[in-house]
Amino acid sequence: MAPSRIAFATPLLLAAALAGCKGEEPAPAASTGAASEAVVADPVKTWIADHFAKDLGGDTSSLLYARAQYDLDGDGTKETLAYVGGPMLCGSGGCDLLVLKDVEGEITKVGELSVVQLPVGVLESSTNGWRDLAVSVSGGGRPGGIMRVPFDGAAYASNPTVSPAEPVEDIGEELIAQAPLEPLDAAPTPE
Repeated sequence: MAPSRIAFATPLLLAAALAGCKGEEPAPAASTGAASEAVVADPVKTWIADHFAKDLGGDTSSLLYARAQYDLDGDGTKETLAYVGGPMLCGSGGCDLLVLKDVEGEITKVGELSVVQLPVGVLESSTNGWRDLAVSVSGGGRPGGIMRVPFDGAAYASNPTVSPAEPVEDIGEELIAQAPLEPLDAAPTPE
């Protein structure tokens, strides 16, 4: 090639090479159907799994539950009522009812009632600034009924079959119905 042709062809080749580098951005890959978003753990489910893990030898796969939310203390934030059952947790008198409060992202227990049957409700009455709970009780040699469970200023009474709990006529506003429980599907936090 003559020197003048090389001088003329060099800028053209360089321009062509650089233009080839500026291709279109690759198209997004086709979806495979798999979720690409991170799964955020439900803090209430995680708290429940952590709470019962020791009693269950770390295996919380058998936990069943039902839950509802209601603003029990009138602060504008709903507390969680979780009825938890499964092997080793329920007896002839019933299962556990947890009352949990989210305080700045931290779940705290405000009550753990044993021997509770479904349904569970909330009454119009309040004690120490918190709405009274209405829980069904029966079994364990006791006749069935509904008990009002008050808040003592720190927690709800743990046994709805003895004082300060007392019988009432109706469940009030039903929060957790008498229905089959669902799997908790949460693993305890690794230690």
